[in-house]
Amino acid sequence: MQSLEALHRLEPNRFLAMVRKAGTPAEWYDAVLALRYAANSRELRDTGDDRVHQLCEDILRQVRHIDDIFRMTLVPASARQRRDWDLSVARDPLAKYAFRDGGTLEISLLDSSLAGSTLHVQRVWDHVCNFGGSWTGFYITLDPTQAADWQARRTRLHNLEHAIETR
Repeated sequence: MQSLEALHRLEPNRFLAMVRKAGTPAEWYDAVLALRYAANSRELRDTGDDRVHQLCEDILRQVRHIDDIFRMTLVPASARQRRDWDLSVARDPLAKYAFRDGGTLEISLLDSSLAGSTLHVQRVWDHVCNFGGSWTGFYITLDPTQAADWQARRTRLHNLEHAIETR
């Protein structure tokens, strides 16, 4: 927030109001994603002021840390699991493009849920310029280690959600 407030003082923008107005963690993260996109584009960088560029770089570094809390990259634990995941998403034309090279999958922790070992994925990020993620709806099976990792990361996100909601 300090970097965003400093940027707003130098170059008034819509993002400070968006972040402050966000009422839920999902709205807050969507505002942060829009800010990240703008901090890396002409919208905020179309100035000759080095201070603006420096603040944009600082914001981009901070958002990478935020992404680590809101997102998770899943890697198939075996060739069999990769085949199972491929079969699970084959029925959804949008979901089959969610996997990156090597079969990795980057998901939103806000937009996924775990029941036993079955993960319901509703939002993914691909490797193309897509700052808001892609909405989908598919299920994959996780191994015990992956499920425990998802649970631990979801707990960390829950703590941040609480902080956002009580600010």
